[in-house]
Formats: sequence, C-alpha cells, structure tokens
Amino acid sequence: MNQEISANTTAAPAQKRQSNIELLRIITMIMIVAHHFSVHGNFDFPINTVTINRLWIQFIQIGGKIGVDVFVLISGYFLITADSLKINKAIKMWIQIFTYSILIYVLFVILRPTPFSAKDLVKNALPITYDRWWFASGYFVLYLLSPFINKAIRSFDRTTYLQMLALMTFCWCIIPTFLYETWECNDLLWFIYLYLISGYIRLHAKESTITGRTYLLVSGFLILLTFGSAVVFDFLGLRLPFFGMNATFFYEMHQIPIVLISITMFLGFSKIKMPYIPAINLISATTFGVYLIHDNRYVRPFLWRHIFRNAAFAEDRLLIPYSIVVVLLVFIVCSLIELIRIHVLEKQYMKLIDWLCVTLSREGSSQTPGYVKSMTALYNRFHRQ
Repeated sequence: MNQEISANTTAAPAQKRQSNIELLRIITMIMIVAHHFSVHGNFDFPINTVTINRLWIQFIQIGGKIGVDVFVLISGYFLITADSLKINKAIKMWIQIFTYSILIYVLFVILRPTPFSAKDLVKNALPITYDRWWFASGYFVLYLLSPFINKAIRSFDRTTYLQMLALMTFCWCIIPTFLYETWECNDLLWFIYLYLISGYIRLHAKESTITGRTYLLVSGFLILLTFGSAVVFDFLGLRLPFFGMNATFFYEMHQIPIVLISITMFLGFSKIKMPYIPAINLISATTFGVYLIHDNRYVRPFLWRHIFRNAAFAEDRLLIPYSIVVVLLVFIVCSLIELIRIHVLEKQYMKLIDWLCVTLSREGSSQTPGYVKSMTALYNRFHRQ
C-alpha cells in the first residue's frame, strides 16, 4: 500500500521526503494487522457475557477499515495531479503482487498439506484477475484508471465536484450507515469515492487554520465514540441478542464514523511538521509487502490459528499483552521479508524495466498516457521486425 505516493505535502526531492505521511502508513498498517489478529483469530465470545478480553478484541478490530480508507485517501491526494501514470510503476506493483502470490502458494504446496492443482496455480499466477487480495486487486485497477479520473475531474468546477461527492456520499456512505445497504457499490467504486474525496482536498479545499493536533484529537475522539457504540451494543445484547451479534456494526469502511476518522487522521498527519527520517521512510516502503504476506489466503489461517493460536487466549488474562507482541512481531518479520525482496529482487529487475519503459515512451506522443505510449511503441517495434 505504498505505490506512487509521496510523503511530502510540499515540493521536495523524492529521496528527501518528509516522514509525516510515511509514519501514518506504518501506524495504519499496524492497525490493519491488529484488525486481522481480531477477525481471523477464530475468536468466539458468547454474546451473553461482556468481558475485558471481548472488548479488547473489538477495540483492535476497529483499525482495519480505517487503515484501508486512509491508504486510498493518501493515494488520491498525491495522484490527483498526475497527468499520466508510469508503466514501470504499474509493472513494479504487479510483479510484487505476483511474486508473493506464486511463491507463497508453491511454498505451502511443498511444506504444508496444501494440495496442488493446475487451477490454483493459474489463479495464483494471475492474482489481480482472480482477486487473491481484495485490496490489491481494487487498488491496482484504481491506479490504472487514475490518469483518466484525473482528466475528467479537472473538467469539473468546484460546485460540480461537491455535488458529485454529495451524491456519492449519500448513496455509498449515509445509506449504508443507517440501512447497511449500498446503492450498487463495490470495492473499486468505493476506492474511487475515497480517491475523489482526497482529490477534492488537494484541488479545492481552502487552507485551514485547524492544526494537525486538533484533527488527530477529533480522530481519536471519533475512534473512542465508535468503539463506545460497540460497548453499548454489547450490553444491550445481554437482553436483546440482536445487538450483541451486531456489536461492530459501525466498523465497516462505508460507515460514516470510519470515513470521518480516516479523513481527520489523514488531515492531522498531513499537517504535522516532520523532517525526513530515513528509518521511517525505509519501514514505510515495506507496508504493502507486509499486507501481501500476512493476509495471503494460505498464510492467514496458518498464522493466526496454528502459529499464534489466537483463540486459545480468548479467556486468558494475558490476551492484551500477547496480542500487542504478536501484532508487532508479525509486522516486523513481514517488513524484514519485504526489505529482502526489495534489495535482492526488485532493485535488480526494475533497472531493466525502468530503462525499457523510458526508451519506449520516447517514441510516443507527449499527450498520451505513459503506459499507452509504452504499449504502442512496443507493438510498433515488433510489427516492424
């Protein structure tokens, strides 16, 4: 979740990016890992009792969809001004997704009782097509569409842009919050909606005197308020089971509380003055890899149910410290694996891909999106041979 996104809200060399947004990526990815500890840990708390452990698991669950929304908001803010995307960046993202998809599958076939099948091999060799990671698939398509979205949006005046966002908010945010139904919305459309929100902030929002600290305080308050709704539902569930079974109703990424938390969190970090800190930027570069590794469909049950055995700690007084240690450990180990992949594999093949894309793009029109120029030039070269 770290593709084509700058960390600086002012013009600066890419190698010296400020680390405020990079830190936000790290924090939100840790929140996503904690969310996965909660929802994939096979916890099964009875709805007729309210315990500290149950409340804790519900508390760390809230960060998952916040993290998703924040990552897309970051992308929209920094991509909205781009005239075209670079084909080398798209290839880089696809290879990263492909590498983890196919290698993890092969590893589990060899080392674990995962049966081999040609069908599964094909699906893992085409991870975007077969949606091996829902976020990665949606984000990759959003990235490809971004230059066209940008050109369309620039034809809108501020009022038209606001009207469109208001309609999308009503259909895809307000209605789901109160009725738990959306008007024909899927993950990609939701990503486009978030992209357009942060795009509006970048293109049309007036400079605010609200400080980053204030935004973060509001975000923290909304988190506690949203968690408080789960606590209230838990206790109502002692008499009316319906509430207990839907305690985390307001945790979904389409819900108003989660959207507001994500926006205020993003605005808060964007206003924080933070210098370039190499360690933060280095770790931030691994966040998408952390997601791909730990939430792979083969790794996921093995990690949470067999290695860490989350559910075994459901009634244990050590659940809170145990979950914190496990979440940080998973993040650190996955981050190290991703760093190895970047330095051993990615830096090598990207030299060739970067050179090829630059060479081919010179043959296209400057008015054509970069990836179209590259594909057209490649076709023409082979056609002439």
